[in-house]
Amino acid sequence: MVITSGKGGVGKTTVAASFAYGLAARGHKTCVVDFDIGLRNLDLHLGAERRVIFDFVNVMMGECNLNQALIKDRRNPNLHLLAASQTRDKDVLTLEGTERILGQLKQESEYVALDSPAWIEAGARLRAGATARETASIALTHTENRKHENTKKAPLGGWGLANGTEMRDPGRTPFW
Repeated sequence: MVITSGKGGVGKTTVAASFAYGLAARGHKTCVVDFDIGLRNLDLHLGAERRVIFDFVNVMMGECNLNQALIKDRRNPNLHLLAASQTRDKDVLTLEGTERILGQLKQESEYVALDSPAWIEAGARLRAGATARETASIALTHTENRKHENTKKAPLGGWGLANGTEMRDPGRTPFW
């Protein structure tokens, strides 16, 4: 499940943390991944900011293994976090490395929730290539149309859809 938007500050991280926590609270083994390289804050939402030792980039670069980087939630043993790097640049990500890590997470978890950076950021397109085969995506929107200019250009085919069901208020016209 990819949680994304064309703009920052619309609640992607809050939705990702809440969604993942809700699945874990229902007994599903869930991992939530912070893809906002350089601007991570999913660890803050989950109360794990002082527990990040290794991150996504460390795993991709072979500096640690995935299990070393996963942070187990203290409140719910079914929830794990893979933090984004705070010190590395997003340009170090590769499609192959991202696909490898996501493949491992899918084998170890029932659900993987991906907290995407804003689509305004060009580096998000690489991560979209690795996540485009996900089964669902949630695109958060805002009522101001100018905030959707880059969302319309995003490469994911599931914009505003989750398993084929439109995720919007039926009384509003979609921006696309």
